[in-house]
Amino acid sequence: MNFEKLFAWIVPIVIAAAITGNVDKLQKWIWSAQAKLIVESRTSNWGSPKFFPAQTFSNASKDTVSSRDSKKEKN
Repeated sequence: MNFEKLFAWIVPIVIAAAITGNVDKLQKWIWSAQAKLIVESRTSNWGSPKFFPAQTFSNASKDTVSSRDSKKEKN
């Protein structure tokens, strides 16, 4: 991660918050954003891992054998 570009944004924001006396509000905003990120990144929100139907190993091996046999017959 490139922290130099991130610091270019963070430092002025923190300085402005310190000058205006809103460091507490800024800290609460950061904590709430972190909490939202943690809640949204839970695995229960990812959806089903079985998006595509699973093919069993025996079916997959039969398909590859049958495709090889059909190629041999064509040659």
